[in-house]
Amino acid sequence: MDLQDIRKRLEDFRSGKLTSAEKEELQHVLATLTEEEHAALFPVEDYLQKGKFQLPEEEVNAALSRLKQTVKPAGKVMWLTNWKKISRYAAILVLVAGSTFLLRKTTGLFNRKAGQAFRVMRVPDGNQGTLILKDGTRITINGGSELRYPENFEGTERLVYLKEGEAYFDVAKDVAHPFIVKTPQVRVRVLGTSFSIRDYRDERHASVSVNSGKIALENLLTVTPWLELTAGNGSVIDKYKGTITKQDIDTTTTTAWIRGELAFQDAALQQVLQVLQHKYAVRFDVKDSTLLKHRYTATFRNNSIQNIMQQLKQMSNIDYTITDNLILIQ
Repeated sequence: MDLQDIRKRLEDFRSGKLTSAEKEELQHVLATLTEEEHAALFPVEDYLQKGKFQLPEEEVNAALSRLKQTVKPAGKVMWLTNWKKISRYAAILVLVAGSTFLLRKTTGLFNRKAGQAFRVMRVPDGNQGTLILKDGTRITINGGSELRYPENFEGTERLVYLKEGEAYFDVAKDVAHPFIVKTPQVRVRVLGTSFSIRDYRDERHASVSVNSGKIALENLLTVTPWLELTAGNGSVIDKYKGTITKQDIDTTTTTAWIRGELAFQDAALQQVLQVLQHKYAVRFDVKDSTLLKHRYTATFRNNSIQNIMQQLKQMSNIDYTITDNLILIQ
C-alpha cells in the first residue's frame, strides 16, 4: 500500500467507510512506516505554514497523554510525542491508534485559533537566532530551541509558545495587550520588560530570570498563585516535584549567552554540560556519574569546545576524549 493509498484509506476512515478489519489493516500499515514515510504522509510543516488545523499546546498534550494511556505497548506511538502540532492526517492517526480524544477539523479545537496563522522558528544546537515580531518585541533564541509565534497578534493578548529551549525576550510595551509566553512548564505574563526563559525537554529544571521590569509567573505543573518577579529576580521550577522557588540572581550571568559568553556560578558539571551541548552541538557520555556533582565558577569568552574542556580538566582533574561531536568524560 503506497502513501497515496494510505491517504485515501485515512479519508475513508474519517468518513466512516472502513470496516473493523480494514481499520486493523490500516493501523498495521501505519505502525510499519519508516520515519521518512511518516514525514511524507503527515506534512506537519505544510499545515503550519498555511495556518490550518491549529491545536492549542495544552490540547495536544492532553491528547497525547490520553493516547499513551490508551495504546499499549507505548513504544508503538512514542514517535507521536515529538509532534506538538498535529495535522489533519496525524489527528486521524491518533484516532486509528485508539485515542479516546476526538480530534477533528470540524471541532471547536481547531476553530479556537481560526484565522490566526502561527509560524515556527527552530534554532539547532550550535546556533543562535534573532526574531523581531510585528509589535516590536525582540527575541533572541538559543541553540536547540523552538518558538511558535503568530504572524499577527489578535485579541487582547500577545501569545507565543516556547516549545523547548531558551530565549531572551525584550518585550515592546503595550498595556492594553499583555505579552504571554507559554512553555510546557510555565506561563509568563508581562506588559513591557526583558526576561529570559530556559526550558529544555531533557533537563529537570526550567528557569525564568528578569532583567528589567516585572513579570507574573504561573507554574503549569501545580495549582498555585501567580508569582511576581521583578528585575534581579529569578525562579526555578522542578519538573519532577512540581515546586517553584524565587531567588535573587546575577542577570549578567543568566544573559551571558546572548553576548556569546558562557558564565557559570557554582554550577554542577551536569549543568555545565547541558549548556555546552546546545552551544557547540556536541553530545556527552559521562562514565562516572559522581563527576556530575563537581562544581564550577568560570566565564568563557569566544572559546572553542576543546579549550573549554581543557580548562574544566584543569579545574577538577577530569579526563576526556573528543571523537567528532561526542565527548567522553571519565
